[in-house]
Amino acid sequence: MGIYLRRERSPLTPLRLSEAERPASLEAAYAGQAALQRAEPDRWGGWKLGGTNAASRAAFGVDRLYYGALERNEILHRPACAPGFPLAELKGEAEIALRLAPDLCGADAWCVALEMPSSPLEGLPGIGVAALVADRCAAGALILGPLQEGPPPADGRLGQEIDGQLLAEGRIADLSAPPADLLAEFLALARSHGQPLAPGQWVATGGITACLPYRPGARLRLLFDGQPVLELRIATETTGL
Repeated sequence: MGIYLRRERSPLTPLRLSEAERPASLEAAYAGQAALQRAEPDRWGGWKLGGTNAASRAAFGVDRLYYGALERNEILHRPACAPGFPLAELKGEAEIALRLAPDLCGADAWCVALEMPSSPLEGLPGIGVAALVADRCAAGALILGPLQEGPPPADGRLGQEIDGQLLAEGRIADLSAPPADLLAEFLALARSHGQPLAPGQWVATGGITACLPYRPGARLRLLFDGQPVLELRIATETTGL
């Protein structure tokens, strides 16, 4: 199989990488993904960040953020149901997502978002952050809430309510840095890898709530400071809902 590099939407079959199939280093994983993204620059609609909260830093033994690309068809704007296609894992966490401004120096809008990671790789996080980056950081789906103009908030509470029960809550201030600062760090890192950044791409800045498992058919609401901002039904297909 050679060195693993995920090129498609979340594979559904579990995959165990041998030592020889894993990237030799984090930089090698970034180089492989950057080559793929530069070859098809119009395919990518955004990016997801990891290593921006205490849990992911501890799990992967990192002290700075890492990132993976999201395809345009993996980013959904206020759908009635989500993700609308099968994933290897059905789970999600509330985040703040930022839209890249025309000058690519910051964000021109933000929203509360649901990030649904999905990876076929067995043994994560034990097999390391380089394998995760080669897997596009477990790209699954990014569900965007209502667009908000202006700078992103540096604090506030995000919550996940499932079937009327508040099951997870966290503060934006618990991220390793404010969302705007995380975006600046990401942009510098992505430029160092020659990534094809483009205005209008979305950047999910990392989990604020716990990542909760979902059952198909569950009704999910994301809350910002206790107020609902996004409501949808969990479904891996769009028919019959």
